[in-house]
Amino acid sequence: MRKVQPDDEIVKIDEELGIAWIKLPPDKALGGFRGISPRIIDEKKFLSSKNKRKK
Repeated sequence: MRKVQPDDEIVKIDEELGIAWIKLPPDKALGGFRGISPRIIDEKKFLSSKNKRKK
């Protein structure tokens, strides 16, 4: 998973999981639809929550 970039448009932040949801650029194939995608904001929290789910 990629990290948040300075030009990303953040929609929602999940502090507990260490991720932010960003808006993707418009997709011409989908008529300009803009989806969302998770990005890491705190790698330590993200890896910790990921390891908890594996157990």
